[in-house]
Amino acid sequence: MGHIRILGAGECGLPLAHRLLRAGRPVTLVAARDAAAVLNGTVTSTQVKFPATLDLESAAGLGHWRSVAPEIRGIRLAAVMDGQRILGWTGRFTRPAQSVDQRTVFARWLTDYLDAGGDLEIGDPPVAEIDRRAGEYDLTVVTRASGELAACFPADPGWPAPGRPARQLAVLYLEGATPDPDDLGIYVSLPGLGEVISYPGLTGSPGQERRCEMLLIEAIPGGPLDVFDPHHPPSEQLRRARRLLETYLPADLADRYRTAELTDARAALTGAVPPAVRRPVGTLPSGRPVLGGGDVVCRMDPGGAQGANNAAHCAETYAAAILACPDGPFDRSWMVSAATPWLTGTAHHAARWTAAVLDPPAEMQQFMLAAQHDPALANAFADTFARPADMVRFTAARNADTAPLG
Repeated sequence: MGHIRILGAGECGLPLAHRLLRAGRPVTLVAARDAAAVLNGTVTSTQVKFPATLDLESAAGLGHWRSVAPEIRGIRLAAVMDGQRILGWTGRFTRPAQSVDQRTVFARWLTDYLDAGGDLEIGDPPVAEIDRRAGEYDLTVVTRASGELAACFPADPGWPAPGRPARQLAVLYLEGATPDPDDLGIYVSLPGLGEVISYPGLTGSPGQERRCEMLLIEAIPGGPLDVFDPHHPPSEQLRRARRLLETYLPADLADRYRTAELTDARAALTGAVPPAVRRPVGTLPSGRPVLGGGDVVCRMDPGGAQGANNAAHCAETYAAAILACPDGPFDRSWMVSAATPWLTGTAHHAARWTAAVLDPPAEMQQFMLAAQHDPALANAFADTFARPADMVRFTAARNADTAPLG
């Protein structure tokens, strides 16, 4: 029975390690930080997990927050210019989504993994060491990579070459924000400027979680929303966020955050996500193949709300493929066949959806306009965040003038 090494302890690596460990497979997980360091670190991103992802986590014994995290029941969408709504509607999810601070999640999952007898290594090994040690394992799965290791995975020629990030990002976790009265997330498009996205979630130490509001400001680079500097302290990030909300949002939305404060001293993050779609099989300097997963292979801006979901489905697909082939060989051909269902069934749809949300094509814009007057269309649009493959189906239905999707 082959021994598996997993590099990266995030939304893909941790569930994959848990699934293999529970099935009795020898597995070694390599994490950059231990649970305490993760919990006491800076927020890592925003994340909305949709029902299919929550179901996967529950099935793997990882859904600790399913009954306690606030439910996100849909989207309150608005397009705003000069502080005034020019478009607005509410779309309901078929089943609610949820969000939990990744610091909370990863700390708990790391602790659970160790308690279950999992083999954990703490560190960030260089490519030369990864290459050398790959010979000790039957399969190496890379779910976290940057720089030299990421370069081992060639760009997928079927996708546009990665360019600059579409947005500059500011993430703030807040307490004291006024909750949405209908348990909805908000998605505000500011044409020519960017987006403001906000929804409820949980943060805090495992067992001591508390409600918060997760705010994501997406700025078109160089535009008026692009005012955040990673060198500024969190208090300054909050001050700038408040000023932007008061300047560009309608008063009723901006007022929700007027007295909000950061949940903790590390509850603000700025940066950008260069999109990338890569081939799932990387080649180390020795020529050994390694299997890539999660955002190593398909990395997207968080504005499409796909990253955590994409990673979770990758973990489930890879675990099933490994468990179906207990003795290997985990060669290059096997790696391609293991990754293909995830890529074609989940990742590529998610990447297309994210690109479309940030730069809506004409068909999507027409659909969004029509949704103002048709709740079924609004619900269909909201649910496409949970099922990105539906994007083609509902635009085709709209163009063919067929009945809207419910």
